[in-house]
Amino acid sequence: MSRTLLVSGIALLLVGFAGLGVTSAVLTRPPGSDHAVVRGQWIFLTGTDPDTGLPIPSSGGPMMLIACADCYGPDGRGLRTPMFVSPDIRYRNLTDPAGMVEPDGTRGPQYRSDEEIRRAITDGIGPDGEALAWPMPRWHLTDQQFADLLAYLKALP
Repeated sequence: MSRTLLVSGIALLLVGFAGLGVTSAVLTRPPGSDHAVVRGQWIFLTGTDPDTGLPIPSSGGPMMLIACADCYGPDGRGLRTPMFVSPDIRYRNLTDPAGMVEPDGTRGPQYRSDEEIRRAITDGIGPDGEALAWPMPRWHLTDQQFADLLAYLKALP
């Protein structure tokens, strides 16, 4: 095994473990709430269904990263890791008419609808029709899970 591959693997594991720490420190309510933002926060922070507690299935991306917060931070503003830099995914940034502000400060594409955001989360396709970067998992969300997650993204300041 090459040294670079080993270091990359260790870095991803550390990001995953760090995410678990962030998740456990930030959670304030148990699953089962009927409030969409609280349910969406649960999904964002844990990658699990708020009703069952079971992991939400995903494919692609680094599988040891188990929740949105592991890559984007608990506030959705993005993170810098040894492997990648993630963008700010707060709803207001994604849908900014001038285009979303990318991590390097440039403007990227604008998500013009909630359906385009859903396509990014579930299919890994950006609003410009291009595939998102390799770390983005394809989450297999139910309609309810997506509605709750979107409510949380919209509520982020």
